[in-house]
Amino acid sequence: MKIKQFRYGNEGNLGYLLWSGREAVAVDGVAPDEITAFAEAEGLEVKYVTNTHEHRDHIHGNEDLLTRTDAVNITPDIMCSIKVLKIGSEQLEAFPAPGHSEESIVFYFNDDNAESQGNGSLLTGDTLFNGTVGNCYTKDYELYFESLQKVLRFPPETRIYAGHDIFDYTTGVIQRIDPDNPYLNQYKASYVRELLSTTIAQELRVNPFIRWDDPSLDTYRASLGMPHSTPYERFRAMMSVH
Repeated sequence: MKIKQFRYGNEGNLGYLLWSGREAVAVDGVAPDEITAFAEAEGLEVKYVTNTHEHRDHIHGNEDLLTRTDAVNITPDIMCSIKVLKIGSEQLEAFPAPGHSEESIVFYFNDDNAESQGNGSLLTGDTLFNGTVGNCYTKDYELYFESLQKVLRFPPETRIYAGHDIFDYTTGVIQRIDPDNPYLNQYKASYVRELLSTTIAQELRVNPFIRWDDPSLDTYRASLGMPHSTPYERFRAMMSVH
């Protein structure tokens, strides 16, 4: 499937249009003007509007998109029930990833973007950002940990498209937490504003919130004064500074 990333607002909200053939789906359609203009210019029919979760900064474009197109709205809970949307000759799959919010989901698709070379990619919303993870608004950290484990079971070359561009902020946090990280400069150099994404392999090298098996962060975790003997405890300790 092909993908186009759209931006909206001061918090760097990222929305997406994915398509195969002439059929498209808008995910977190935060920029309805730009999305509909692009779809019209490319001769695409927006068949579905859906979301990674239902926080206002991700769903506020839904109504406009549904008004301007003949699209059907697929809420995250319905998406988890049906699991798969057929788009042209391809499909968009979804699985539940609660933690940031109760209804958070992650989408998986076959990515035709040249950077991905046909590998699978994930739309992670606010579950996993490029360089950090989302706030655990549910307060269920164990459930969030399980959701992140689901994401990290995908192959290392799997590309991550997140719900916000907070790259400058996250790399600053990494610099503070892990100043000697040998991969950080390369990670910073990978930034492409037109289509921000990273891979699971990149995240496992630099993202301190998912590196619960990396002993190089043990000294920092110990400084937080929280238990850190298990992978979950190491995750929970890092979330205390989120």
